[in-house]
Amino acid sequence: MPITDAQAYDVQRLLHRALRQEAPVVGFKLGYTSSVMREAMGIADPNYGRLTRDMVKASPACIGSLTQPKVEPEFAVVVGTNLTIDAVHASMEVVDSVWADYQFTWAHNTADGSSAACAVIGDEIPVDVSLTDVTIEMMSSSGESAAVRAQDAGIDLDESLSWLASQSDVPRALQPMDVVLTGGLLAPFDLLDGGWIETTFRSGSWVTRVRVERNESG
Repeated sequence: MPITDAQAYDVQRLLHRALRQEAPVVGFKLGYTSSVMREAMGIADPNYGRLTRDMVKASPACIGSLTQPKVEPEFAVVVGTNLTIDAVHASMEVVDSVWADYQFTWAHNTADGSSAACAVIGDEIPVDVSLTDVTIEMMSSSGESAAVRAQDAGIDLDESLSWLASQSDVPRALQPMDVVLTGGLLAPFDLLDGGWIETTFRSGSWVTRVRVERNESG
């Protein structure tokens, strides 16, 4: 029998309590806010997962103890005192799933915290850089590469934040300084053990990079 949206979020809450011992929430990740990601994963609607302090890492980051991690580039927003966007950072999200080969329904993925593993946060994007003009190029140590212009990725940061604020199941209201990952800009790459993934964010003369490595033996 299919489970309801509320039941999926109930499972997410119980798993968070069991695995993270009520670790304080410092933000959220949004899933499937863009048509790119919905098409890549066969999902119709957005969802969210919790971010705790230990899940938010500065770039360059090295991770381990994950099962089948994938990485996708994103814009991370920092919530301001008026609960709107105070700053936008170049970032990548590392996702990991309990479901083999990422074969899941929306409810399965939501119950699993929207596959959130960690947020890798890079530089703040200057206010004089138009986000729609930013080009995002992701590369991996295994030779994969992909690129997109932000305006073609189907992400609306204000709309994404408003969607999150409107959800009745969130564990708490948005707060100043919350970090929110606003959704994948490209289809994810596998992060292999001993490998790395790097994303370049570029607009005109401005450029920054976000990098994550995986080391399961470290």
